[in-house]
Amino acid sequence: MDNSDVLKLIDEVSEVLSLLMELKRKGRFCEALEKIDKTLLKYFHLDSEFIYSVSEDFFIDALKQKKNLTFEQLSTLAELLNEQGDILLEQNNLKQSRKVLKNTLTIYYFLNEKQDFFSFKNMNKMLLINEKLSKINVEIKS
Repeated sequence: MDNSDVLKLIDEVSEVLSLLMELKRKGRFCEALEKIDKTLLKYFHLDSEFIYSVSEDFFIDALKQKKNLTFEQLSTLAELLNEQGDILLEQNNLKQSRKVLKNTLTIYYFLNEKQDFFSFKNMNKMLLINEKLSKINVEIKS
């Protein structure tokens, strides 16, 4: 994927993320999840079932080897999955939210290990995801 394709991907997914924020604000969670599913298929050739079914231990391998995703695509995918996990959490769909957020965290850990520089932005996202996962785990055990 060349630079112009990467920039186009980031730009288009950024528009989707803006739309998702608006849909979440209006409480239109089902519509937001449908938009995420369409975006996952269009840009990453993934569906939610794939994300729910692959264990976090093999998630990065599946994305890199089977889907040939670059670091930029992985980063953009992580943003989208983070939103999906949040929406599922808002809907009190704890198990699916936990699965999506764990896979999102796996992507951020991978990116953090492989990049040449330290990213405070990614580290902050990882901390927020870990906080959400802690709350979800407490609620599931209750």
